[in-house]
Amino acid sequence: MSQWKQIQQLDARLLEHVDYLYDDNFPMDIRQCLATWIESQDWDAAANDQSMATVLFSNLLSQVDVVRSHEQNFLQKHNMKIIQQQLQVKYTNNPALVAQVISNYLREERRILSNACMKEQGPLETSLQDPVAFERQKNTDNRVGVIRGSVQLVDQAVKYIEDMQEDFDFRFNTLQSRDGDPEKMKEEVIKLQEMLNRLDFKRKEILSKMDVVVKEIDDVIASHLSPELLDWKRRQQIAAIGGPLLAPLDQLQNWFTLTAQSLFQVKRQLDKLGDLAVKVTYECDPIPLQKPQLEERVKYLLYHLIRSSFVVEKQPCMATQPQKPLIIKTGVQFATKVRLLVKLPEVDYQLRVKTTFDKDLPPGRVSRQFHIVTHNTKVMDIEDYSSGCLSVTFRHLQLKEKKSSNSSTKGNEGLLFVTEELHSLGFEARFTVQGLSVDLETCSLPLVVISNVCQLPGGWASVMWYNLLTDEPRNLAFFCSPPRACWRQLSEVLNWQFSSFSDQGLKKEQLLMLGEKLLGQRAPSSDSLVSWSRFSRENIPGKPFTFWMWLDSILDLIKKHLLTVWNENYIMGFVSKEVERLLLKDRESGTFLLRFSESHLGGITFTWVERSNSEVKLNSVEPYTKNRLSALPFADIIRHYKVISEGVVPENPLKFLYPDIPKDEAFGRLYNSEPSKVYPYISFSWMPISEMRSSPSSTPLSCPSPEPSMTPGEFDMLSDHMCFDLDTVVHLTPHERHILGNHVVSLGVAGSVLKLTGVLLPVCPWMTNSLRMTRWQELLRLDSASQGRVRLLYEDRFLLEIRQSLSAAVESLDWDSAAAHEDRAAGCFRALAADLEEQRRRSVRENTVLQGPDFTGMGDYLLKTFEGQPMTLAAILSEGLKKEQEILASAYEAQGRSRPVVERKRTPTDDKVNELKSRFSEVKKELKLLEGRNEKLTYIQETLQSQVKQHVELAPAHAAVEESCLNQANTITVTERKVLQWTWQVLKLAEDITATLLEEALPDWKRRQQAACIGSPADTCSVQLQKWFTAVAEVLLGVHEQMQKRQNQNQNGGSDASSLSVLAAEIEGFNRTLFTKLLANALVVEKQPTMSSQPQRPLILKTGAPFDVAVRFLANLPTFKYLLSVKPVFDKDVEEVQTIKGRNCCRSRFRCFVFTRDASKVLDEDEPGGGLVAEFSHMDVGVSPGPFVLRQNRLLVTEELHVMKFVTEFRYAGLRCSIEVSSLPVVVITAHSQVDAAWASILWSNALSAGEPRNLSLFLDPPPLAWQQLAQVLRWQFLTVSRRELDGNQLSMLRQKFVDGSADVVLWSKFSKKESAWFWLSGVLDMIRLHLVDLWRDGLIMGFVSRASTKALLQERQAGNFLLRFSESSRDGAISISWVDRPNGEVRVHSVEPYTKQELAFMRLVDILYLPSLEAQRPSEGNPLLYLYPDTPKDAVFKRYRKTPATPTSVNGYVMRDRKLLLPNPSPPPSPPSEDGGADMEVDADQSTEKQQQLKEIVSDLLEMDTFPDLNVVLPDLPQILGNNVGPGSSSTCLNQSLV
Repeated sequence: MSQWKQIQQLDARLLEHVDYLYDDNFPMDIRQCLATWIESQDWDAAANDQSMATVLFSNLLSQVDVVRSHEQNFLQKHNMKIIQQQLQVKYTNNPALVAQVISNYLREERRILSNACMKEQGPLETSLQDPVAFERQKNTDNRVGVIRGSVQLVDQAVKYIEDMQEDFDFRFNTLQSRDGDPEKMKEEVIKLQEMLNRLDFKRKEILSKMDVVVKEIDDVIASHLSPELLDWKRRQQIAAIGGPLLAPLDQLQNWFTLTAQSLFQVKRQLDKLGDLAVKVTYECDPIPLQKPQLEERVKYLLYHLIRSSFVVEKQPCMATQPQKPLIIKTGVQFATKVRLLVKLPEVDYQLRVKTTFDKDLPPGRVSRQFHIVTHNTKVMDIEDYSSGCLSVTFRHLQLKEKKSSNSSTKGNEGLLFVTEELHSLGFEARFTVQGLSVDLETCSLPLVVISNVCQLPGGWASVMWYNLLTDEPRNLAFFCSPPRACWRQLSEVLNWQFSSFSDQGLKKEQLLMLGEKLLGQRAPSSDSLVSWSRFSRENIPGKPFTFWMWLDSILDLIKKHLLTVWNENYIMGFVSKEVERLLLKDRESGTFLLRFSESHLGGITFTWVERSNSEVKLNSVEPYTKNRLSALPFADIIRHYKVISEGVVPENPLKFLYPDIPKDEAFGRLYNSEPSKVYPYISFSWMPISEMRSSPSSTPLSCPSPEPSMTPGEFDMLSDHMCFDLDTVVHLTPHERHILGNHVVSLGVAGSVLKLTGVLLPVCPWMTNSLRMTRWQELLRLDSASQGRVRLLYEDRFLLEIRQSLSAAVESLDWDSAAAHEDRAAGCFRALAADLEEQRRRSVRENTVLQGPDFTGMGDYLLKTFEGQPMTLAAILSEGLKKEQEILASAYEAQGRSRPVVERKRTPTDDKVNELKSRFSEVKKELKLLEGRNEKLTYIQETLQSQVKQHVELAPAHAAVEESCLNQANTITVTERKVLQWTWQVLKLAEDITATLLEEALPDWKRRQQAACIGSPADTCSVQLQKWFTAVAEVLLGVHEQMQKRQNQNQNGGSDASSLSVLAAEIEGFNRTLFTKLLANALVVEKQPTMSSQPQRPLILKTGAPFDVAVRFLANLPTFKYLLSVKPVFDKDVEEVQTIKGRNCCRSRFRCFVFTRDASKVLDEDEPGGGLVAEFSHMDVGVSPGPFVLRQNRLLVTEELHVMKFVTEFRYAGLRCSIEVSSLPVVVITAHSQVDAAWASILWSNALSAGEPRNLSLFLDPPPLAWQQLAQVLRWQFLTVSRRELDGNQLSMLRQKFVDGSADVVLWSKFSKKESAWFWLSGVLDMIRLHLVDLWRDGLIMGFVSRASTKALLQERQAGNFLLRFSESSRDGAISISWVDRPNGEVRVHSVEPYTKQELAFMRLVDILYLPSLEAQRPSEGNPLLYLYPDTPKDAVFKRYRKTPATPTSVNGYVMRDRKLLLPNPSPPPSPPSEDGGADMEVDADQSTEKQQQLKEIVSDLLEMDTFPDLNVVLPDLPQILGNNVGPGSSSTCLNQSLV
């Protein structure tokens, strides 16, 4: 039954809630006619995916159109048309909003249904319901309407008074200017007096009416608007913790806006009356007497109305936790929305809202302090897709913890947990309109700030407890003395946690069990009080976790793995072992029920009845946790579960779901489909089992089992956070692993702290990029003694983790020079700190903060230790780098190898730049001297003229002094000419350097960057290039400033020889041209567009998916900071018309895209001392709304190339030029399934057009690619994934797949378009990256070898010799095991059915190598895999990759479970299909199709598991499982799964 049909069957009371739910945002008519379709769509996902929302909205309109076309009733068809038009107008520009609206409505419907199942409503929901709410709203509407009408009447009365006063004024002025009959004048005066009396009466009357209106407004605000707003805020609190859906603010906004408009109109009317009183006043005029008091009351009401209308519409919430608002994690972006309920045209786009954090918080209230690190000021604007509300959404706020040494900030430490500290996010703005200025302030509900995701459950407990028990908006000291909660209210909130995401809430019986567990008493009453400590702080008696931690883990388990089973109401869930025993003891054998484990965090178990000899036993399987269920659906576990006992055929003991529902009837539609047989391989599958040994592990009814000190589920949870394996997570070569293996002393858990000691050099998985640095990589390859010398270099002097993490920056800076010059040392220190901060930011963007190193701690150490003494840092690193060179040299000399060259060679460009700076320095010195001489000469001349005028006797000396001044002026002119000539030479040298930079250095850097984008390990650091550009720009800017200064001096009275003026003009023009040319090319795309979900595959963009890109201005001068605003443009000026094969192809007819938001950014220093960088984060593109022109021979989506351009305008000191730079061509996709094809296009275009102009129409007629070029690109793909390139033999095999015939070129169609060779190779790469990186890197996988070659290699080897190769028939990537066998002297080569990525996620390949066994017609001889080709014993190479945990048979009374790999008898298939023609090899397969089908029915559905524990060798008795007769030598040995 659909959800909507269930809704329609509810009683009238609940249907009223549904009626209140639907409004103009989404009419109920659409919900009615499209009920089934609406419920089948994923609106939750669409609300967060713009592209998906666009598709769903388009489909919604299409569905409405179909319904309308079939409607026979004319009136209903007309209404549907109106509704369709309203939806189009409202949501076309923001389809994600309609997805959010529908998602909220469906969630609220589920909550209403859940409450209906509870038979009675909870107290919280009851308190929020007002039976007269509709009448109260109607009354408020009427009163606001009456006030609006009254104000309009007052407005007309004011106009009437104005007209009356103008008539009086005209008559009075006429009477004054006219001389006439006194009698007539007396009559006229009497008439004027009567008019004045009427005017006085009208003034008093209108002031009285205004007073009544103001009182009415005051009463409406106090009795209606303020309570409604408080009620909405309380509802918002309840909705935040899962309660009923929050009503929109549109109705409140309408009331607030109309009331404010009325008050402002009354204010204007009072101003008008004041103007009238200025023109005509008299004794006892009521306006001067009453107007001030009315104005004060109106301003007071406006002030409080507007202040209260500033509200937080959407509380702060992280995008990763949409159902858990008010919890913020440091370093993770969150969003919030503020709204002004008073909407006036005068304030549109005028209000600037600023966010604050913990403003005015008393010192010592919290132990941690935070600040907002992102842009925290935005302007309110009008939402076009809503009712036109005035709001602002902060989408990318982010918090960072302040580092403070002040002990006073630690006043709360030790009293409250981190998750009990409450914080506040504030918002400030200034409202100014019509002479009224109001400071607006509001704040969010109290927030919990966490620094680790493991604190999320505790934070959500605090949020629930606070919002359940108080309606105070900012009681940050709440948890200093938290009140108790009534169980009746708390149980309702707990029920919301389930009903908010599922169709099933909690029943009374389940809530009763939870109440007993929490309160520790039988049948807790509804008035029982629960303390905060009991709920979240204190552990459950006998358990190492709290009640809420246990319940939250169950919620997480249901959301991720049990939702379908939970929605079907098949999980009894919360039932104690005692009740379970009572329910099952009278049921027939095989009856089982599903319940959540009380001893495990997030575990579910099933208990079944077993009857033998009138004895009743209850068996419970070891609980399945989320780690197990992520590997296998729970329904399939129930389907295939087997119990193996000695001498008993394995069987499934689960027959009937309690009370008596047949298992397949209940779970049948939830089973996965059977996998198909894949020839010519030996098939396999997995089966969940439990082993019942001689000592029964089942628990009798009368004997409860004791609890262990640490349950398996707790150990699983601990393992998730604390266990890792060096060999699997650290990408090391065998030599590096050997080195580190000698120094790993211990790896274990002491208390709750993971200890790793004895490692000489820190090699961590998050530092794999650092291992590519030449010198550091060479150091890691040295022996332990040499590494010990390296460690001693920095011990107690410098943090070795910084040397590792910042190896690129450390090795690129000139520490020798810095050790001798303090300013250079300070610059190097800033550069190092900037690189460290960039590493930290990258870890935040890539969500590796928890897994990666402590960049924050490193930064603190660097600042604390070396900020005041950077020369000490320079001396340490200068000495350390030199010693490292000596260690490397001695180590290589001892090995007979040449010394590695790791230092960057000094280039001619370095020499030229140094010469340029030196020459210009000399020019500046001469110019300074010249300036002083000019000032001295001017002073002498002016002083001499003054003295001669005052003292005539000095006239004879005047001529001599003038001659001396003339000689001095000539000397100055000669010197100035020389300086100008030197300047010209400086510019010629700058021209030479600029040509080198623009024609060689910059193109070379761009080529290296282009190669790096497709996997090349080329160095793409732009530090040196920036230094060169900056040096030249600094000189050219200095020349320009000197020329401007000289020109100003001449304009202020200085003389200038004509020849010098011409030369100076030439220099200025030459300098301007050169400077413009340099700056026009100084903007580069430092980081090409890259999606965060595809960091190793840049230049691929998906519509609606965020991506990052960064541009750098290489001319890094301080004067350019904040000068350039860079704007990104998509496909700017792309108009290419080419004639290809006799036809015109218009590039402009490709798909068109636009950025979804304006993202202009100002170039700013990324860090002090760093470069001028603009980082465009969280950019996304959408399809342009313009018409799309369909053309013939259209390219595939992944073959269309697009380009991003970044444009800016440079204006400084009279210089002006346009600057523009383009990204490399990008491919825009609309689905993740297009990534592989898009990456093929990126590889092809960048391999073909390296260093050439961007050809966006390349794939209209793609040229072939030389095999040597493609081979290099393929090498890079494997080097990127695993640090192991392809060798010649592997490339030779790949060449046969990509190259046709003897030609040494590869066609695009052969590579990617038709035969899909690339997709197969991409699948192999993905499989290596996910599951085989260590084995591939260490050369244990032969990989690319054909079946024919495999047979030729193995048939000459001894029995048990095997190799690993990639399947050629699996497009998504698979690996097979081939081995040789010699039964009775006959040579046979077998291959197991290839293992896919899904199967390797279920179990590691290295464990599979130890696990399989083959049952022949004779007794089994064990595992057939003995020697890795050519003749290496298997244990010698694979044993170190294995984990062999202990295997207990039972824990806590649970029957232990396990999983087995089953293989049929190896024998040739009857007719194996060929994979590559005649190159088939002999392959084993089961001859009996019936047996194969029986086997698949047992274990086939376990292939989709994501993870699988390590198992010991299993020798399944396959014939016995299949019901065959087996000889006496056959046996079935099943080893138990270990607790991992």
